[in-house]
Amino acid sequence: MHTFIALFKKETMEFNRTYKFLIVISVFMIFAIMSPLTAKFMPEILSQFLPKEVADSFPAPSALDSWAQFFKNFSQIGLFVITLLFAGTIIHERSEGTLIILLTKGLRRSTVVLVKTIFSMLVWTIMYWAAFGVTYFYTWYYWKDENVDHLGLAIGNLWLFGLLLIVVILFGNILFKSIYGNLLWTALFVGVWFIVSIFPKAEDFNLLRLATDGNNILKGLY
Repeated sequence: MHTFIALFKKETMEFNRTYKFLIVISVFMIFAIMSPLTAKFMPEILSQFLPKEVADSFPAPSALDSWAQFFKNFSQIGLFVITLLFAGTIIHERSEGTLIILLTKGLRRSTVVLVKTIFSMLVWTIMYWAAFGVTYFYTWYYWKDENVDHLGLAIGNLWLFGLLLIVVILFGNILFKSIYGNLLWTALFVGVWFIVSIFPKAEDFNLLRLATDGNNILKGLY
């Protein structure tokens, strides 16, 4: 247990020292705030540059538009940031030799992988749900009278896909000796599920739907 705590502290210090905490907090909070603000004010901004008849054709912004922006931002850029942050979490230490030193002192490889996996999942979980809380507050503030059905299911699905993606990334850290190899491995994983989505009969088994079907769930299409 002491080894686990020491390694967890080491991960936290390393993540902070390399400014990764600052990066993930900044990106996630910016998207969390911009999602409802974009939905609320973008039609007004565009109306200043478009003909009046075109601007008047825009539907009134709603809470669904805010969450549509949230899912768009986090299912694409948010997960991409997480991939970049953790693509070299083991590869980097292995190339520098620090991991070899720990292993020669009797530390188990499984312990290292377990700590890094739990740490990565905690970072994703805390930052994701914090961003959700910020978006939820602003969405409620602008659209107090609107109820969004099935929000918990849609939000939870994207969170689960993020956990799955972290497992894939950490497995890539074990398989490959370079970050580029791991990025290609992660892209291949996502690409395979994109191909699966082409076949209607395999739609119910497509894991990518956890990240891409948020808006459809909110609209009651599933």
